Amino acid sequence: MSTFTGIAHIAIVVRDMAASVDWYQRALGFQTVGGVMPGPVEAGHPRQLMRHADSGLVLAVHEPLRRIGDRFDPSRIGLDHFSLAVSDRTALDSWALRLDDLGVSRSPVRDTGYAEFVSVADPDGIAWELWATKPGH
Repeated sequence: MSTFTGIAHIAIVVRDMAASVDWYQRALGFQTVGGVMPGPVEAGHPRQLMRHADSGLVLAVHEPLRRIGDRFDPSRIGLDHFSLAVSDRTALDSWALRLDDLGVSRSPVRDTGYAEFVSVADPDGIAWELWATKPGH
């Protein structure tokens, strides 16, 4: 069986592309790549590609043409959250301080026994974790 070599990109649908792009730039350090592009004909929504310079992770932020005013809900069938790996507890503490300095609401550092993490939510409530696996796990 073939294996995966990594994540090519993550695509999300948001209510307000400008607000979400701003949040992902400020809170998580993504940078825009090019300008807003029209979406494929079958999808019919514009998108903005963003890239995190340090990790290379690409995020595609899509905005629907037909708005329904809905928000993300992790209790529905489908996606619960995204989790981004950080190198260690020191890096996790650095991220927590950055989020605090930006006024971005976050959870306290949580300990699972094998990892520690903080949770944040974007303007649409899409949940993200910053995850530091403990040494030896």
